Amino acid sequence: MSRVELQPCWVLHRRAWRESSLLVEVLTPSWGRLGLVARGARGARSPWRGLLEPFIPLQASWTRRGEMGTLSALEPIGDSVRLGGRALWCGLYVNELLMRLTGRDDPAPELFTLYGRLMLALTDPAGLAVALRRFELALLDLMGVMPDLAHEADGNRVVIAEGLYHVDPERGPRAVSRPGPDVFGGDLLLALAHDRIEDAEVAARSRALTRLLLDRQLGGKPLHARSLFSAPAANRTVQNDGDLSE
Repeated sequence: MSRVELQPCWVLHRRAWRESSLLVEVLTPSWGRLGLVARGARGARSPWRGLLEPFIPLQASWTRRGEMGTLSALEPIGDSVRLGGRALWCGLYVNELLMRLTGRDDPAPELFTLYGRLMLALTDPAGLAVALRRFELALLDLMGVMPDLAHEADGNRVVIAEGLYHVDPERGPRAVSRPGPDVFGGDLLLALAHDRIEDAEVAARSRALTRLLLDRQLGGKPLHARSLFSAPAANRTVQNDGDLSE
């Protein structure tokens, strides 16, 4: 049995287990995504009640024998990140993205740092699109699947700002003569390649491109958060466990 003491973490997902416990997926710097059993966490007298929620910076201790760990200590290490409206959807979307695209027990110090920065950025309503695009692109880069947007797919020609390019999610841009599906301006590709996403206009234009790249990694399986956000606002509610539901 291994024992880990006071590891910083964020809750990505949680669900009820048995009568009063929770199964929790957390993001940590040294273990990456990790599954934990929080025994009795839903009980009225549990010191962890209300803590195992998304968007609260935590530190946790656990013991482990096998695939899942067992939570042994938990405490907050900062204020809860208060998200509402579109910012809340962005946070839930990112959590689902990490649940789908990351494996357990893969150390992720850079991703953990990026996630913490994103949480702070989501508290600024004016900067949501920019923060989200930067996170998506950084995630793809950390996964090693981000194509080179500054050069054509053959690697011999640089992308020019005035050109049009069809982007293959695996091979990269290829010059074309007219607009069409998955075709983007060279100015946008260069802006993303050189991290020039300073304003909402560039972030909005790049949304279709980051979605194209992420969808390839998702294997065509839709994200629950996307479908819920596209539903009529009157049909969306936020549950206590931080999940959106119809």
